[in-house]
Amino acid sequence: MLSRVAERLYWLARYVERAENTARLVSVNAHLLLDMPEAVDTLWASLVEILGAHEDFFAQHEKATERSVLRYALTEETTQVSLVSALRMARENARTVREILPSEAWELINQLQLEVRETGEQALARRGRQAFLDRVVQQCQQFSGMIMTTMSRREPFHFVNLGWSVERADMTSRILDVGCTYVAGGRGNRALLDHEGVLWMNVLLSLSAYQMYRQQVRGRVEGRSVVGFLLQDTAFPHAIACCLDTLEATLGALPRNGAPVRLNRSLAKLVARADPSALVASGLHEFLDQLQGELGRLHALIQSTWFRQAI
Repeated sequence: MLSRVAERLYWLARYVERAENTARLVSVNAHLLLDMPEAVDTLWASLVEILGAHEDFFAQHEKATERSVLRYALTEETTQVSLVSALRMARENARTVREILPSEAWELINQLQLEVRETGEQALARRGRQAFLDRVVQQCQQFSGMIMTTMSRREPFHFVNLGWSVERADMTSRILDVGCTYVAGGRGNRALLDHEGVLWMNVLLSLSAYQMYRQQVRGRVEGRSVVGFLLQDTAFPHAIACCLDTLEATLGALPRNGAPVRLNRSLAKLVARADPSALVASGLHEFLDQLQGELGRLHALIQSTWFRQAI
């Protein structure tokens, strides 16, 4: 298949996954505020950190308030990390490869992009926010389900699966990084530290991981068990180890895969050998920085191997 088609499919999956995770993060953040002291406004700044947009956001806004962060994360079309921007880019990538996608999947992503663009302002007000975010999550999941159940397991599907897995692993590492910033790292304010269990529960809820976590882990929600589950569980789809296992299988089905496979295996070893208790006590932020850097290298290798080959 053409390299430009493979790249479009890869980015289509990444943008849809990014849109779903952005909607989830905003929803859970809004709910968490109900359980925290009224004086705590650091949570909205944490959402900016997860999106990797600290410098860009504070270049435009003096303070991370509820309304400014929501507008930035959801409806600003000039912001690369916003929900509406992710869906616009997903729709554009889908449009250029629509002959390869199941027709229902193209129609769904096209309709979702138009709906979010027209009704996104509803999410800025508390009354209509949850219904709007729920629709986005459900339709992103519906799109993913269509791809999983109606697309042949050939090269086009493999590039979609690469995009999903890289984006999920990256987002999980970002969410864990924010958790450690305010709890394990001790750099947060006192009010946040006094609600450690609630914050780690928020990390799980952000990834729809709470129920699966409770099936595997007994006792109260605490940092080391949450970190261990989201880093090393090989059965939960959003856990980093599971994403790396999916990448191993998907990369193995593609040609010229030597360098990406080797890097992915080194990443899997790094995650498997990690000691969650030691990391939560000290060094989790640095470990996650390293992991995000290696995921960036893997993305670059995927690009250079299949998308931007020298002529």
